[in-house]
Amino acid sequence: MPESPFQITRLDGGRKKSYQNLTAALDAGNLARETWLFVSPHDDDLCLSCGLLIQQAVAEGVNVQILVVTDGRMGYCTLEQRDTIAEIRRGETYESFSLLGVPIQNIDYVAYPDGGLTTLCGRRKAAANDEVKAIQGYIGLQNAFTYHLRRTRATRVFVPTSADLHPDHQVTHNELMICLFHAAGTIWPELGEPLADVPKVYELAVYCDFPAPPQLEIKMGGDAFEKKLASIAAYRSQTQIARLVETIRNAGPTEYVRELNFRFYSPNNYKPMFA
Repeated sequence: MPESPFQITRLDGGRKKSYQNLTAALDAGNLARETWLFVSPHDDDLCLSCGLLIQQAVAEGVNVQILVVTDGRMGYCTLEQRDTIAEIRRGETYESFSLLGVPIQNIDYVAYPDGGLTTLCGRRKAAANDEVKAIQGYIGLQNAFTYHLRRTRATRVFVPTSADLHPDHQVTHNELMICLFHAAGTIWPELGEPLADVPKVYELAVYCDFPAPPQLEIKMGGDAFEKKLASIAAYRSQTQIARLVETIRNAGPTEYVRELNFRFYSPNNYKPMFA
């Protein structure tokens, strides 16, 4: 496949405008000064939803950080894999992201049980019999997300949409949203220095449509598209992956991203409606 330049199109009030780089499309200034945190409920969600976006972000100098929330333990496709699948998938994850230009040191794990996030909402003191790893003596997604947002100093955050049918995706999205508030506040000081500003938030589609239309379309063919397909195929333990590769290949080198207008409540948000 011949090289195809990166193009991102923004849809705003029915008007379309195309750009040749992320810096211009996001009116970002110097992206080399930014850190983008991609929060992935499962290890393979990001290569499916935004493998092209990640490659372009790396190319423009963004500090791309990956946070995988679950350990993949429920992804076994044979009985022989049942006790080793988490370790197998971690190796596949490192291979997958290396194809997208993200080094191992930029990949971190919450490593909570795959399929079990609903029991790990909120924050609570760790107990001796807890299965999951504690951070500063506490467990729970709000503890982990607040810590990692402060650790990475994220300026933009990407996460699968809350409209997804998978419970792990829904929980990840919902818990991350409240942690934007926590991370920018002074609560739980043992988890790190508060963020100076709330990161901008973007939704990704993995299994289901967005709850409202996306505003950004990304196109990037050639080697970048082949690398995305290879990054998906790296999850060889997931025997259904070949079908996903074929589906994405047939759809072509296009991704969609939805910007969230995330803001804290103020009466001033609504005064103009009643003026």
